[in-house]
Amino acid sequence: MASKMTVGVCVAAFDPENRILLFRHTYHPGGMWTLPGGHLHIGESPEAGLIRELREESGAEVKLISLIDIEVSPHWPGHMTLYYLADLLHPPKYSSAEVEAWDLFSLNELPARILPEARRVIARAQEFINTHHDKKSNEAKV
Repeated sequence: MASKMTVGVCVAAFDPENRILLFRHTYHPGGMWTLPGGHLHIGESPEAGLIRELREESGAEVKLISLIDIEVSPHWPGHMTLYYLADLLHPPKYSSAEVEAWDLFSLNELPARILPEARRVIARAQEFINTHHDKKSNEAKV
């Protein structure tokens, strides 16, 4: 019998000034910053779930560019997270019950209290941008 997995989706979303959007979720201890995202509903595509989560939690709008990483959680058996790169079209308009704060950070001034997986994915996003994206088409402004 196959075991069930839960699937999360997160995004490294950059604004036109190359700042990354980070959230402080209410469920992460110690006020740690991380990438925006959430969990998929049954039957929902990862892309649709990510766009839904951003709208629900903050009102932010993104244009997804690419899947850049997948992580099977070493700490949460049966859970995987899909990480996307995106252009931030509209920044958040509000916080919510799950998002106590949001902000845009330049890559050379990331907050000290950031989750390690967020830092890893931000580095992966930079690597993706450098190798695939720019020399990059005009479609992305990251």
